[in-house]
Amino acid sequence: MKFAKVKLFIVHILALGIFLIVNQMTPNPGDTSGNGNPALLIVWILIPILIFMVILWVRIFRMSSISTTVFIISIFGILVHLTVSIFYQKNELNEYREVIKIALINREGVADAQYIQSITSGLDIHVNNQNFNINTYFMFVTFSILLAIVYTLWNTWEKKEKIQN
Repeated sequence: MKFAKVKLFIVHILALGIFLIVNQMTPNPGDTSGNGNPALLIVWILIPILIFMVILWVRIFRMSSISTTVFIISIFGILVHLTVSIFYQKNELNEYREVIKIALINREGVADAQYIQSITSGLDIHVNNQNFNINTYFMFVTFSILLAIVYTLWNTWEKKEKIQN
């Protein structure tokens, strides 16, 4: 179990590094960028990292004697955390749009609301710092724990069902 925890720690540090690197790949508010979003070349690495994190969490949960009640309470806690984090992130994005608007007004004397909306939607380079920050990193981690808990519970219930039949 110790080896799984060490691996999990290293994977968490790697994921945090990716989040921080992508965060830094955001142009200053009001600047233009015509290069697309080169951070997307790095971000795809988070998919196998998420899968590996879930596998490691499942291994740790299997080696621990955690009750179903604790798992279910944890699910609700994680869902509350993710919900609060999503609302927080949406609020931060709205505030960031205002920062961009002010920067554009200072630079060009005018700010086009449709342009601001277009550069702050999806995975545009202008919102890398909104999509990949400490808050979204913790959302990523808790999501991996949620998936591992759900998988562990599902697997436990299936085994109990097979034994009963």
